[in-house]
Amino acid sequence: MSPAAARQIVKMRWRGPISQFLQDPTAEIDLEGALNCGKTTGALWKIRNATIAQPGIWWYLARFADGDTTTKLCPAWEAICHQSGEVPTWHSEELYYQFSNGSRVYAFGLKAPDHLSRYAKLRGLGVGGIYIDQAEELPADFSGELRARLRQPGYTHQLLFSPNPPNVTHWLAKEFPEENTIPGRRYYSVSLYDNAHNLPPETIVALERAYAPEHAKHRSVILGKRGLNVTGEPVYGGAFRRSLHVRPVAYRPEAVLLESFDFGKHHPCVVFAQQPYHGGLHLLGGIQGQDLFLEDFLPIVGQYRAHWFPEGSGRQTCCDPAGAHASSQGVRYTAVDILREHGWRPVWKEHANAPDVRAAMVERLAGHMRRRSGSGEAFAIESDPAKWLLVSQERPSPWAFLADGCEAGYVWDEHYVSVGSKQVRKPKKDGWFEHGQNCLEYLELNFGADQGTAEEVERKRQAAQRRQAAQGSGPGIGGPTAWMGA
Repeated sequence: MSPAAARQIVKMRWRGPISQFLQDPTAEIDLEGALNCGKTTGALWKIRNATIAQPGIWWYLARFADGDTTTKLCPAWEAICHQSGEVPTWHSEELYYQFSNGSRVYAFGLKAPDHLSRYAKLRGLGVGGIYIDQAEELPADFSGELRARLRQPGYTHQLLFSPNPPNVTHWLAKEFPEENTIPGRRYYSVSLYDNAHNLPPETIVALERAYAPEHAKHRSVILGKRGLNVTGEPVYGGAFRRSLHVRPVAYRPEAVLLESFDFGKHHPCVVFAQQPYHGGLHLLGGIQGQDLFLEDFLPIVGQYRAHWFPEGSGRQTCCDPAGAHASSQGVRYTAVDILREHGWRPVWKEHANAPDVRAAMVERLAGHMRRRSGSGEAFAIESDPAKWLLVSQERPSPWAFLADGCEAGYVWDEHYVSVGSKQVRKPKKDGWFEHGQNCLEYLELNFGADQGTAEEVERKRQAAQRRQAAQGSGPGIGGPTAWMGA
């Protein structure tokens, strides 16, 4: 501050992870937190403290879009500067705040108007510190560009992110693992309760009601942990209930194990299921790959399948029909060929990905979710987190991708598609939740059937058991000993 300015002392009290964050000199920090946890305020105070402690340092703060930076982040920054005792001068042409001690803070969005000038706003900028708010909005390729801008000589360099907790598949989760195993990088998680002393009690109560513990977003919105972070109208809204449908599901060795593959683009997925005697679908487990080729994914699937479902009476496999098609580049070795090479014998229906067929499968699956049979809920997802995995070259990690997708992650696209002059809704392709859900749809399309009345099903089940006892073999699907074929 200039000598003529009045001296002002501001005392701030911080608790929990944000208190540690403010004192952390680590070169790169990811401060993730729940709604209303105070992460943006904490990050802006860290910048202000740096501009005071290191006169002449230059910082850059932003959100991805210019509008959000100008209307949301800059007003919060200016309020903190006012609290600290100095209102900096704004230079509108070069887009920076100038302090009396020579420090300056640039503020403008990163998003460019076109792909050719994608990094144009950053090129030529050299600063000592960078802060990106709402960093979950930032595309992954910008992280390298930001690091290249930390080049102001003579000052401590630091890169700060403060996103809402992203999905476990987000690039931030890769670059800032929860275990803090990468030197020079630090991950913090801040819950709603870490900032409770600054919030009205009714705010906390309202959020707890909206995102109860069984809600898919409770982990991210309330606890500040990585998890589901998707917006849109859930495809199975009103039909799927986590408290009802996610529960322990027993594997039945005497029944056929169903497998469904979706190939994705380096994100292959498999879901295992069995059909209860009274109809419906019980999902026993699943694995989704992260940046894996199918050849690397299948041995992993084989190992887990042998461990989870030993000594079964048989299995049947279905898959994405796109895996049977030769590529447009003339490559004839298809995904189905790779499956066969590893011992799978998949079936598929060519029209499985047609919008009207997918919509019909959604309706049938929603019907299972709404139905209770003599043996319990017709639709069920295994609750054991160890049975739902995200696997990469580094390690497997639990991820309830199917339950999260059914509850809130699999959403309707805002655009309709025309099929036979009729407008049909289609689920949104998000690159992650869609793979498990497509597996679910292939299961229903290839193996689902009208199970008849409860009396007819019970009669078939008893007849199948009598044949099994007489022949000494397990039931199948559609074969001479199949209870479905009775």
